[in-house]
Amino acid sequence: MNDEKVFLIGFWLSGILTLNIHAEPPTISPFRWLEDYSYLSEKETLNSYEQIKFLPLQGDAYLSLGGSVRERLNVFGNDRFGLLPIEDDGNIFLQRILLHGDLYINEHFRTFVEFGSYLNFTHEIQSGPFDENNMDLAQAFADLSLANYRLRVGRQHISLGSARLVSLRNGPNVRQNFDGIRVDSEIFGGDITLLATYETEIKKYAFDDDADYDSSLWGVYTTWDYGLTKADFYYLGTYRGNRVYTQGSANETRHSLGSRLFGKQGAWDWNYEFIYQLGDFGNADISAWTVATINGYTFERLPWSPRVELSMNIASGDDDPNDNELNTFNPLFPKLPYFEEASVLVPQNFFNVDPAVTLHPLKSLSVKLDWNLFWRLEDEEAVYSRGLRPLPGTANQSGNFVAHVPSIYIKYQLNRYLAFDLTYSHFFAGGVITDAGGDDIDFGMVSVTWSF
Repeated sequence: MNDEKVFLIGFWLSGILTLNIHAEPPTISPFRWLEDYSYLSEKETLNSYEQIKFLPLQGDAYLSLGGSVRERLNVFGNDRFGLLPIEDDGNIFLQRILLHGDLYINEHFRTFVEFGSYLNFTHEIQSGPFDENNMDLAQAFADLSLANYRLRVGRQHISLGSARLVSLRNGPNVRQNFDGIRVDSEIFGGDITLLATYETEIKKYAFDDDADYDSSLWGVYTTWDYGLTKADFYYLGTYRGNRVYTQGSANETRHSLGSRLFGKQGAWDWNYEFIYQLGDFGNADISAWTVATINGYTFERLPWSPRVELSMNIASGDDDPNDNELNTFNPLFPKLPYFEEASVLVPQNFFNVDPAVTLHPLKSLSVKLDWNLFWRLEDEEAVYSRGLRPLPGTANQSGNFVAHVPSIYIKYQLNRYLAFDLTYSHFFAGGVITDAGGDDIDFGMVSVTWSF
């Protein structure tokens, strides 16, 4: 047995031994720096697990250690409708290991460092750009907090609002990282975030990731509470070199102006987002937009507390790829998966209707069923897939219907530390796809995540 397998087995055994060994710890978050273990300073004795989460140092300083292991199997049948000249049937078995240290010096200063190993154990189909990265620095930042302000400098995960434009990208093996500066404040009754960052370029080998100066993100994001509803207002600027659309490829500077209304009242919840984009794509002007809506209702008194949901979304496409204006919406750094775990379809040049119902047979078990119907908005432009790239052969096809996709998602949170996820989707190809030479897709995924 090789050293890698021994290491992984040891991780799993230690996870089993540490389950349920202390009461009322903070919720384990995808953003691990949000977890506060300072309450352990009040305990006279700490068990072995608590000693890892709270290692007291001089004065008020302490160090908290943690991590996670995710094993994920993706099964593709005719990936991306078979429209790309690569192998499109097979399995990908992915492993993600994250280990972090969170050092609190005092109420004003802390540092957070996280290492990640991202491996692909099968290569039956072509690896994606976020499948493999042997070992690298996932995050390394320092926080300075004064009054109502916090300055963060370094490599970091960022997710804003509904994660429609800037997200953690938790679905793929390698998460989304940014190198730069973030300032958070609570002033004038709102939460305000300022950003000036570069995207981290993901490379395959150990400790070779660095800032991608051809991909930058800056802007301001604000959130306000108006009682019945909450509202986000924001401006995000991006620069990316050599962007690809049906119109061609060129350097792009894009400015996104957005607002979001969201909240919950009784059994109802809602989330409406409106974004307009302008800027330059080579010598062309950008004028693009999107509207995204989700309305939900939870029957809390019925068995399994069913929640019904209707999501309706639309994003602009380019009605004339030969003119001097680009109208294709760009979702920037979107959450993946966006519509489904396979991430076949992305929110560009589309409109969709997606009814869904979520059931909770157990408190720790959720089952979601949905049926996504997906159209292309402008038939002069292509259908876009993951990587925000056009699918070959789909531009200038007659008709607009792309696919309808029934899916099932099952999530079981065994306890605070261990979670299981299972999903299956079938893509019934519409006329736009079949006329381009594509066919149906099958996709399945199973994953298990242990966090400590």
